[in-house]
Amino acid sequence: MTGLPLIAGLLLALLAGAPQASEALKIYVGQGQMPYADDTPGNHGLFGDLMEELCRRLQRECRYQSVPWKRVQLEVTNDPYGIVLNLGRTAERESGFIWLLDVLPSAYVLAGRESRYDNLQQALAAGPVVVMGGTPRALELQGLKREGQTVVEVTDPAQAAGMLHSGRVASWYEIDLRVRYLWRELGFPPESVHVGTPIGVTHSYIAGSPLLRDARALQRQMRESFAAMRADGSWQRILARYLGEQAAAQMWQTTP
Repeated sequence: MTGLPLIAGLLLALLAGAPQASEALKIYVGQGQMPYADDTPGNHGLFGDLMEELCRRLQRECRYQSVPWKRVQLEVTNDPYGIVLNLGRTAERESGFIWLLDVLPSAYVLAGRESRYDNLQQALAAGPVVVMGGTPRALELQGLKREGQTVVEVTDPAQAAGMLHSGRVASWYEIDLRVRYLWRELGFPPESVHVGTPIGVTHSYIAGSPLLRDARALQRQMRESFAAMRADGSWQRILARYLGEQAAAQMWQTTP
């Protein structure tokens, strides 16, 4: 019997020294973020499909949670396993997140029905401008707005597209790719929207909470896996699924 306690003690020591399974990553998806990300089964968007493949290659469990866009950044900030998809890297956000993976550039434009707008002052003077609430774009418009001018903040880009199409607003301040995707997805004639020259370009990231555990190692692993996806064609296939072959080929050339 004296051997049993000894064996048990050795087993406990081995278990204590064994590496523990990594905690699941909690992936926050801002609602209404297509074609970038969504929680719709089988239609997770560019970033959603990319993150699923990264989780598979990293052998990490990933749990997805859909959150209204205005709340998603706050919830990620306090989660040591929190990751947010499709977050533009701006000066205001720079210190608030760990920037894990630079996925693709995003051009911000004004879309109009009756006219083409190339700057925000011109659009505000022409009539109401719709924008996603809680974004730097919304803050920018609110800062420029003068007496008698109107900025409409919404929580769903599809709602913004519908407001522009129906004439309830004169213009829509949004990412070029999302404007074109939603206009087609909602069945609006492509010739019925006019997109101005880019007002600004930022890069859209997969970003982590400032409290993210093992952030540097995860950042390195994600970057290595993304490079492998570019090399083996996996990333190009994801782009083509949502953008079509021609647009995907153009976008692939600009991916970091």
